Amino acid sequence: MEWLENPDYAELNATKAPGQNSPLKEVVLVEERSGADSRIIWASLAENGDLVISGHDIGPKVERFFGSDEYEFSHTVPSDYVLPFLKILGATKVTDVLIALRHFGGPRYQEITDALEAAKQSMPIRFWSHS
Repeated sequence: MEWLENPDYAELNATKAPGQNSPLKEVVLVEERSGADSRIIWASLAENGDLVISGHDIGPKVERFFGSDEYEFSHTVPSDYVLPFLKILGATKVTDVLIALRHFGGPRYQEITDALEAAKQSMPIRFWSHS
């Protein structure tokens, strides 16, 4: 029996998304570096199906703004609201949440930011940050 067929390892082989399994555990949405400054933003699905969009900024620009050279944040979209949130982005025929969200990375990341702001009006989006 191969290890992937062993039911004890089944959770290593799947990411739970609303109504489906995904081969992805997380997707990088933004990865930037400019001198000593860097930024990475990624999305992942929690075991309960919540969508978590997290970011980590490091460098002198961050320090000038926050007083610390490091800033972390996350937005959590509860599982029941993941598909409605993606609909705000314009993703209506979603078969894989993370693959759909990946299309809004890079130069399109502002669309995710705008959708999160719009979603906060009607959805219980949780926000966390630390600097």
